[in-house]
Amino acid sequence: MPKVQCPDCERQIAMHELEAKTVAQSSGFDTHYRCPFCRTDVNNVTEHLV
Repeated sequence: MPKVQCPDCERQIAMHELEAKTVAQSSGFDTHYRCPFCRTDVNNVTEHLV
């Protein structure tokens, strides 16, 4: 299972553990992810895959 490393606390987080918020916009959907441990936003998940 792929994991994401938080850019702030550097913990490894399983994809299902990330907090996600999706907002509908006129141009489509915008999804933001957040570390459940330190609450830091992880804007580009693919850059932090481990």
